Amino acid sequence: MTGVRKILTKCSYLIFAVAFAYISLNILLVDNIHSYKIIQLFPGIIFGAVVVAIVIFLLNKIDSDRLDCNFKKVLLVFSIVYCIVLVRMGFLLRFTPSFDMDAIYSGAIQWTQNGNFSNYYEYFGYFPNNLGSMGFLHIIFKIASLFCVKDFFAVGIIVNSALITGTAVTVSLVCRKITNSKMALMSLCLFLLCFPFYFMGAAFYTDSLSLLFPVLCYYLYLCLKDENNRKKQMIYLAFMGLSLTAGMMIKFTVVIVLIAIVIDAFLYIPWKKALLILLVPLMFYGVTESVYSHNIYKNYISDKQYQNLKTPYWHWIMMGLQNNGYYSPDDYEYTRSYEINERSAACRKKAMDRIGELGVSGLFKLWTNKAVVCFGDGTYALSDFLDDTPANETGIHEYILYAGKNYNQYQSFSTGVLLLLYLLAIFGAVRDIIGKVKYRQSILVTAPRLAMLGILCFLILWETSGRYFTNYVPMLIVCATLTLYWKKEKV
Repeated sequence: MTGVRKILTKCSYLIFAVAFAYISLNILLVDNIHSYKIIQLFPGIIFGAVVVAIVIFLLNKIDSDRLDCNFKKVLLVFSIVYCIVLVRMGFLLRFTPSFDMDAIYSGAIQWTQNGNFSNYYEYFGYFPNNLGSMGFLHIIFKIASLFCVKDFFAVGIIVNSALITGTAVTVSLVCRKITNSKMALMSLCLFLLCFPFYFMGAAFYTDSLSLLFPVLCYYLYLCLKDENNRKKQMIYLAFMGLSLTAGMMIKFTVVIVLIAIVIDAFLYIPWKKALLILLVPLMFYGVTESVYSHNIYKNYISDKQYQNLKTPYWHWIMMGLQNNGYYSPDDYEYTRSYEINERSAACRKKAMDRIGELGVSGLFKLWTNKAVVCFGDGTYALSDFLDDTPANETGIHEYILYAGKNYNQYQSFSTGVLLLLYLLAIFGAVRDIIGKVKYRQSILVTAPRLAMLGILCFLILWETSGRYFTNYVPMLIVCATLTLYWKKEKV
């Protein structure tokens, strides 16, 4: 059975390596979406590679035992400094939210101050998937209001900056758990190279609000695997359920990491324990979602006219089959032209018609373009938010806003760094197929690469956006960091 597990694992690594190598080559050579020139991408790749080489050199000079003793202090200092930088940048980049972010932000404020969010019932009738993120902000704003805080945007910046900082810390803990303290520091270095995170504090939408939870869930899973005490195992399992529930309520794509973890669990630990890892988080989520939805539809969006606005999931699949999968007002008009009980079937039929029109070659080309859109923008399309009536005019805006005169330079440089992460992750997968390095947690580390494949599969089927990959960038950083682990260890 062990041989079968190894074969299945290495097959998944091969698929991962081929898929992301194919995407990377398309970004480098034939990207008609962003119109990059190779020479524009090289500075980011080279800069990132030089920084990584310097950090590796410095880490080789550090005594491992001494670093282990002082690791928590280093992590604490990093957290404080990084969070301060994020908060400061967040206040500089304040803006007036619009569209989806306005709905969850202003809806949460109205709920906090008036006891309802009636101005946004229609929006949430159409998009109930965003109710969880509004509820999350409502809880945060409610707590802040108890201390007479009225600047809720500032609260959003601080909380979002703390979540981003917590994500960086959790990535380092994951890498330390799998390898050692030096690689934990290396992961922080790679996180610092991802420039959009510096500017993300003010953009507290679902992409960043859910950023922490996939990698946190994976860290708790690693702790669970490493723990023999049954009571502590149950504690880790409960926290896994809580983190997955919070993440999935904010952005449902967090479920992908659960799928990846469960596959890893069935490969490497007893099946009964693996089954618990699947069922307990789903139970947490199911109960929470049921209670929350019951409360919303009983006490707030109780009018049937709002409940009949719901957009079916097939709408986004249908929309993802046209014009490289971008947002389409015409498709929304099409979906809403049908009665609620007919919408899903109508969208499914149109999706099947589009697949028939595309054919195999057309569908593959579409999926390629969608993958390039979703995984080929090193800015994570953050300007979707930051250019909504900025409160300040700064030199930074000339780089990070779509209309900024230096935006192309920033986008190309950031995408070069992103390509470096892909290249590292690909090389690490190939190396692990050969089996040259053994990690602390298991013979092979499966879940991060499976999670990357999972979000890839989802996004080539769904609506296309450069933002939707954001909450899985931390898992990519884990994959890239594992490649730089050079010390062989016996398991």
